This record gives sequence, C-alpha cells and structure tokens, in this order.
Amino acid sequence: MSDLQCAARVIVVNPPGLADVAWLASAVHLEKVQAVYAADDVPDTGPVESLADDLGVPSHLGHGDLHDGSSGLEELVDRHRGETVVVVRGGDAAEPVLLLVDADGATRVPLEGLS
Repeated sequence: MSDLQCAARVIVVNPPGLADVAWLASAVHLEKVQAVYAADDVPDTGPVESLADDLGVPSHLGHGDLHDGSSGLEELVDRHRGETVVVVRGGDAAEPVLLLVDADGATRVPLEGLS
C-alpha cells in the first residue's frame, strides 16, 4: 500500500558541496526550503549558517546522526512531511542529492538545476 502522506523532500549536502554557498542557495531557492540541519559530523558549521541565512530559514546545528536510516533523519522526515529541508552531513560528495522520503522508503531523484 502506498503512503498517504506527502513525502518529505530532503536535499542532502556534504561539506564539499558547501564550497560555494551563494551558488547553492540560488540553485535550491525554488525548492522553498523550510530549514537547514547540520549533523554532528559536520566539522565547520559556518557555511551551514551562511546557507540558512541566504535562504532566509533557520539553521539547526549539531542535530545528531543524519545519515540514511538513522533515527535523526527519520525524525526530520516525520517533522517535515510535504516540506523541503536541507541536511548537511559528513561525506565526500560535492553534488547535492534530493531524497523523497515517505513510509515506502527513500527515492533519490535529480535535483533540477544542480548538475
């Protein structure tokens, strides 16, 4: 059976993806981001706060483990059903990824304008 609630839209960014915060903010501004969350494993939160400022949304730093399958990510998904949030977590990927997450699981889809 399919999930009746709207999927949460989670834009996952790793620290290398924060090299050009102004570009990233302009690339995701049409997503109507509600908040920017940073996992505990993000070494420098300055770019996270800059991204949130550029998007005009709150930043939440030190938000625990936000990797796929973690209880921290599941909590954010439950909190932001039908909304878009940015999650910054440790990793080496430079390109942001969009996850659509609902009760049926997570689907990775291309994020328009971020190639």
